[in-house]
Amino acid sequence: MARVATTVMSSIAAPRKPFYTWLVPGVFYNQLETVLHDAAWLPGVSSTSDTTGPWDVPGSTRIVHLTDRNTVRETVTAATAPDYFAYGITEFSNPMIRGLVKEARGQWWFTDEGSGTKAKWTYIAESKSVLGTLILLPVIKILWHRYMNAAIKLVKERAEKEVKGSRR
Repeated sequence: MARVATTVMSSIAAPRKPFYTWLVPGVFYNQLETVLHDAAWLPGVSSTSDTTGPWDVPGSTRIVHLTDRNTVRETVTAATAPDYFAYGITEFSNPMIRGLVKEARGQWWFTDEGSGTKAKWTYIAESKSVLGTLILLPVIKILWHRYMNAAIKLVKERAEKEVKGSRR
């Protein structure tokens, strides 16, 4: 069926290569709950489990546990340091989401911006039906967009304090 997407961007005062290393095989691997908090009436991440490999290796999977006690399976689909990272989301335990969404995908692009990094994050949900698309449109375009903005703000704040070579 139809795909519903939203994108957020941020300028981060940290060099691209160390930022990517800090974020993808670092924060995304074992600190996901520190940047994906409850926001915009959507659950955050409480923990991850059953990780099968490093988070910068395509094919690695894990179970993501949400603060509303639901889970999803996340799979790394691409990781090209320090430029690109992508993942897929399947196996939604929430019956309503499972009925609406076939799968979701996230993509991150990293480009140099002066001595810092421009991070672009796109999230795409593929609906199972026309009704699913109608429901997903406002959820993804408004609520999920706000959720992503809150998360990328936390990533920016942490990176600018923690990444070696950042300008702060």
